[in-house]
Amino acid sequence: MERENPIFAENEREANRYSCRCLQVMALIAVLAWLLNLVDVFIVPTVVMNAAMPICIAAFLLPTLLLPRMDRLGGGFKYLIMGCCILGITVLSVAIPKHTVLAWIAPVLLSCHYYSRKLTASALVASVVCLCAAGIASLYVGEGDPNLIEAFHMEEAVITPEIFREAVLFFLLPRSAILVGMAFVCITVAKRTRNLLEKQAEDSAARQHIETELSVANQIQADMLPSIFPAFPERPEFDIYAGMTPAKEVGGDFYDFFLVDDDHLATVIADVSGKGVPAALFMVITKTLLKNAVQMGLSPGEALEKVNNQLCENNEAEMFVTVWLGIYEISSGKLTAANAGHEYPAIRKAGGAFELLKDRHGFVLAGMENTRYREYEVEIGVGDTVFLYTDGVTEATDGTNTLYGTDRMLAALNRDGDLGPEALLQQVKEDIDRFAGAAPQFDDITMLSFQRKQTEAAKSIRVEPILESLPRVCEFLEETLEEYGVPLKVVNQVDIAADEIFSNIARYSGAVRASVSCKVVENRAIIRFSDDGTPYDPTALPEPDTTLSAEEREIGGLGIFMVKKSMDRVSYAYLDGQNTLTIEKGW
Repeated sequence: MERENPIFAENEREANRYSCRCLQVMALIAVLAWLLNLVDVFIVPTVVMNAAMPICIAAFLLPTLLLPRMDRLGGGFKYLIMGCCILGITVLSVAIPKHTVLAWIAPVLLSCHYYSRKLTASALVASVVCLCAAGIASLYVGEGDPNLIEAFHMEEAVITPEIFREAVLFFLLPRSAILVGMAFVCITVAKRTRNLLEKQAEDSAARQHIETELSVANQIQADMLPSIFPAFPERPEFDIYAGMTPAKEVGGDFYDFFLVDDDHLATVIADVSGKGVPAALFMVITKTLLKNAVQMGLSPGEALEKVNNQLCENNEAEMFVTVWLGIYEISSGKLTAANAGHEYPAIRKAGGAFELLKDRHGFVLAGMENTRYREYEVEIGVGDTVFLYTDGVTEATDGTNTLYGTDRMLAALNRDGDLGPEALLQQVKEDIDRFAGAAPQFDDITMLSFQRKQTEAAKSIRVEPILESLPRVCEFLEETLEEYGVPLKVVNQVDIAADEIFSNIARYSGAVRASVSCKVVENRAIIRFSDDGTPYDPTALPEPDTTLSAEEREIGGLGIFMVKKSMDRVSYAYLDGQNTLTIEKGW
């Protein structure tokens, strides 16, 4: 049982090493006694000392010689140590009993280091038996004890029955009783210490369990955040990178970015109040609600208002979260954003320097119901870079509790003007690490950056959403695709798909305005149909059962089914009052 727990196993190994060192000291004392006897300090017959001391010294040193094989001997090694200790003291006590009275406590004291009542009790029994045996033997050999016999020199001693009886009753039994009393004190100490170690072992196991769960939670949290970069290798129009360094195993900061549709990129950075598991749980809820709200087609301000009211419900922990939410229109570079009490974003115009955009802050999410959030728009030009962060960046501290601050952050951002998002974030993080030095990190450090890249703009036309406009749409697509050198087979497939999609818009959408755009990116044609008609997602239609005859199948759905089969990707989004259906075809 003592070796099952790693704490007790390690303690036993350490106690073995300590006991061996103690026995080494006792061996030195035995050598000293041997030398003193040679100069007549003791009156032990030389023949007795010459016989006793080698046995005594060998017994004390044997455990040290066997110490390298301690693990192989297992739990029996500590009993070997106790046995050698008692044997050595027994031999020493036979030769010079009056000088070794206190030595008998040594085995019991050494046994305390193992925190084992069984070992201490065994050492006690063996010590009492050997004490009495050594005491009786010393009446006849060795130096003798003047307290036990009248003659000082052993050759003059006459051991009578009366002397033997008095030696046992008045000396050996009291010494044994004192040894037993001391042993019980040692047993009590060993028991209490063992209880403390067992409690420590339980606490350690509990901490290990918690650490394991936190490690899993950390992995789950990391998996929830976008972490594969480049995030959109098929989209050369922009570059985006983000990272988070939690202050604890799990943090309350989070970031997110995702395509709402093929022309809109949502970016989020947020900071939940508090730290640890509660903040992480609140973070998961907030992140999920925000993404759902944006994917429903809500603008940044509307999404924040909706999520705020949802978080305020049953928020007994009174937690809150600061959020910056932006939706970036990829084709035009228009960024629409809203700020719920978060840090000011930093923006660098192409060829310029990063500056804080001091947008108007709304109240934090989950702080008060029915809060309104004002939106604003920023034009992001080609080469412009947006940098978002949490207060863990600006509030990082060094060993003197000096804040890193906004000025240092801007200086780090502007150190090299041509860095992309990934290199930019690494540069800022390295600067924070240099500033903080060995000071502990007290808050999560989260950063996100995206940059508009130079790409060829999509060609587009605006048409009236009527069937008569269909030839013009097909002609536009054919000319554009042929200009890019798209294979004829792909052009024909796109033509058929466009016919089906635009015909549906003309017949059923009720739209007043419509537009069609087309561009080619790395052997992939991307065509986007937009209209201001009734919200309708054709991709959500169930696939028709093609195993049925035309008479048996339900009317509708076959056209969009054929479009999905012929195209590589078909996606739909409804945003800012616009239906947008995008098809992609590669070759």
